[in-house]
Amino acid sequence: MNLLKYYQQYRDKWWALPLVLPALLLPVARWANTYTMLNGHMVFLYYLPLALVLSLMMFFGWAAIPGIIIGLLLTLAHGMLLEQSIGVLFHFLIPCVLCWGGYRIFVPQRQQVSHGNVRLMPHRLFWQMLLPSVIFLILSQIAEYLGLHPRTTEMTGVTPFSLRSLITFQALMVGCLTGMPLCYFVLRVIRNPFHLRGFISQVRLQIDPKIKKIEIICWATVLILLLWLLLMPLNDSSTIFSTNYTLSLLMPVMLWGAMRFGYRFISLIWTPVLIAVIHFHYRYLPIYPSYNTQLAITSSSYLVFSFIVAYTAMLATQQRLIYARVRQMAFLDPVVHMPNLRALSRALNGTSWSTLCFLRIPELELLGRHYGVLLRIQYKQMLANHLRTLLQPNEAVYHLAGHDLVFPSQ
Repeated sequence: MNLLKYYQQYRDKWWALPLVLPALLLPVARWANTYTMLNGHMVFLYYLPLALVLSLMMFFGWAAIPGIIIGLLLTLAHGMLLEQSIGVLFHFLIPCVLCWGGYRIFVPQRQQVSHGNVRLMPHRLFWQMLLPSVIFLILSQIAEYLGLHPRTTEMTGVTPFSLRSLITFQALMVGCLTGMPLCYFVLRVIRNPFHLRGFISQVRLQIDPKIKKIEIICWATVLILLLWLLLMPLNDSSTIFSTNYTLSLLMPVMLWGAMRFGYRFISLIWTPVLIAVIHFHYRYLPIYPSYNTQLAITSSSYLVFSFIVAYTAMLATQQRLIYARVRQMAFLDPVVHMPNLRALSRALNGTSWSTLCFLRIPELELLGRHYGVLLRIQYKQMLANHLRTLLQPNEAVYHLAGHDLVFPSQ
């Protein structure tokens, strides 16, 4: 117990989790990257380390900087010269610190709430996706122009408005858009493993209650079938379903899941699916004369699909929560804040038989004339609270118009 207490007390210190996690997670994030060759030069299709470093800053603040520096030196800057290592450090720290500070200024409250909040989505799209990608790309161009980039010999001739820059910019944005929620979830689970239990309960809460098991099975089957067609190696007998045509079919399937299963579930599924689809892009994008243009179009599809899936899932989840709240309010009296006659009818429909006990207090009219309506409301509320202690757990006291209370007894 003392060890657990010390862990909870000191886990957010700069010498605890913020110092260890970057060195452990950056190799995994680097492994998730995907790049290809374009006109003899390397270009990224998916880039996750920026999202991880930014998530560490958003989660731990200034305490994450020492660990980020050590993690970058041990992974991305390993084997480089001193000036190149310093360039890599500033390449990551400048956009992350600026975007972290701007986000804290413009979102003063509930900054670390989990992703999926529609109100915070515009701020997060700007400070956690668009701006860090722009700054990171600009610093890359400056480093390549000054010859500080460790792979300058492979990236000569790069212009800010080239096709390679466009694909790289889209890779940075899709990495931040899909990687930030995933990295944030991983950090929260590592920091507090009990968060996983709360996450599972949120997933169950966001799923449409009308969903049947057969619908989940059908959705998973269609998704696996499309992935199998998409990732199957190309050969002479391949059909159109083995090309990026199948990639466009993933969109309605993921929208189906986004609208039915909620944001928590679909974000946890879509990011690994997207990483796998991008990693094996060569299986549905054969090299032919217009390969460069097709690669840019497909890269933009990754970004557009991810945004539409995430935003649709947020809206559908919020709509279900609002509908459930409105439906719950319809069964409560707005003045007395007790279950009303509609709630009583619903409770009676769910039981085979019940004994109704009516309780009438005619003196409430006289009390209300002398002491006001508030006394009548408080009296009925206090009487209902007293009666609930005598009832079964599945029984309740219902408010009727006038001076009556009723409670069913099974």
